[in-house]
Formats: sequence, structure tokens, C-alpha cells
Amino acid sequence: MLAGDRAGSGGYVGECAMGLGPRPLARTVDVTVASVARMYDYLLRGKDSYPADRAACQALVEVMPNAVALVEAQKVFSLAAVDRLSSHHGVRQFLDFGCGLPAWVNTHQVARSSRVVYIDKDPMVVAHGRALLDGGGRTEVVQGDLLEGDDLLDRPQVAELIDFEQPVAVMMTSVLHCIGDDEQPAAALRSLLSRLASGSFLVLSQWVSEDPGIRDRVGQVMRRSTAGAWGQVRRCAEVDGFFGELVLEEPGLGDVSAWTRAERSTGHALGVVEYGGVGRIQR
Repeated sequence: MLAGDRAGSGGYVGECAMGLGPRPLARTVDVTVASVARMYDYLLRGKDSYPADRAACQALVEVMPNAVALVEAQKVFSLAAVDRLSSHHGVRQFLDFGCGLPAWVNTHQVARSSRVVYIDKDPMVVAHGRALLDGGGRTEVVQGDLLEGDDLLDRPQVAELIDFEQPVAVMMTSVLHCIGDDEQPAAALRSLLSRLASGSFLVLSQWVSEDPGIRDRVGQVMRRSTAGAWGQVRRCAEVDGFFGELVLEEPGLGDVSAWTRAERSTGHALGVVEYGGVGRIQR
């Protein structure tokens, strides 16, 4: 899901493996500034939002009228990918980055008998997740993000559940548009994937548009609403690059609403679409 707040003070300070410097994790909830996680919850008709989040969603819909359809498509894609990987590929371990607030169905409920570590920067997501998610000892909720690199993966809460010698599915849906290119998300992602065993998977999607004006307008709204806790809407080719040499699952990369129907999407993303797919590590 969408990543949470990336501003704040105090708490654990992680350091990215690429030497990008310290990244403080917020320990308190500021309800006067919109949170991407709470915005997402509101767009999915959840109840864990505040006036700042709802106002931000209204501003977003003005420049991106299909916002609700996009977050719904992302949710369906994410759960469908989890089902495919657990049912058809036998994956039993999941790292769910930017998991967001608990929804009506969550990764561990689809991937039954699997071990799931949920990861999000938003302290409200972490608190609610720990209170509400009951995975029978097979789930954990950790505050962190992709840019922490090995510091995150080596934490006891992760290492005790995830065996990196066995296949792992990394869920990275609606996460990378919360990280700008200046923070080197591609390098962070490569570092993460290098830790995974052959037969592991990457499930990734984010907002894309081939129209620079739309990318700029959406970015302005999100940066203003979240006090800068935003990255960027990208072009399709930029998202393709995140998959590198991974072997793509059918139907390949495209609008994820088409992926769930096993159809190849066509045309360019002139408006904003949730674009991505599933790739397999094959060494």
C-alpha cells in the first residue's frame, strides 16, 4: 500500500545501505498534516482519517479524478498477486512494504499459513496493525521503509520470521511514488533484491503518467498536503527500470487493473494509472 509519514522527530534512526544518511522515523501522529496512509484509508472508505486527510483527498481528486479507482485497483492487484504467489508458486514468506492501515482483507489472510512482515513508516499504521492483526504468531508489524536497507532486514522482528535462504515475496505496491529519485529508490530496491533467494518475487506498482503537466499537478498537491512526504509520479519506462533483469509474470507490466484480468494493457498512460506487475528472481 501507500507508504506513511516520512517526517517527524525522535525515535529510531535508520541508515540506508547506499550511504544516504540518517532517516528519522516519526513516533507521534500529527493529525494536522495529511498522511498518505490515512488518505489511502479514506479513499478506500475506511474510518481512520482526519480533516486534513479528507481535505487532501478532495484536493487530489480535483487534479486526479480517478483517485478512488486507482487505490481500489491497487488493492485488488496486491491481493490477487499474493493469492497467485502463495497458491501457484508456493511462496510462504511476504515482506509487505508500505502496508498502510489494516483493511477488510490483508496479505496474511490471503496467504494462509505464510509468514508476513508488514512494514510502514507511519506510526499510526504500526500501532493499529499491532492492535488489530492477529496472525497466530506468523505476522509482525515493523516501523521502517525501503531506504533503511540491511538495517531493516537484520532487525530481530524481521529475521525471526523471514528466512532469506528461501523464496520471499516483496510487496511494493503504491510505495515508490512516495520516494523521490533524489533518495535513490532504484539502488535501495536492488540492494533489497540482492538479499533474496532465487525464486523470490517482487510485486510492484505506482502511479504513472506520460503527461508532464499531470505529473507536476499531482506532485504539487501531494507535497503541499503532506508537508513534503511525497516522491513523484513517474513515466512507465521509469517503473519498467525498477524490475531490471527480473523474469516477468504474465501478462507483464501495465495498468494493474488489466493485470488482474490477465490482460495486457494497451496505450500510454496519459492520465494517471496504477502501473506495475510481478517479477521473479531467477539466478
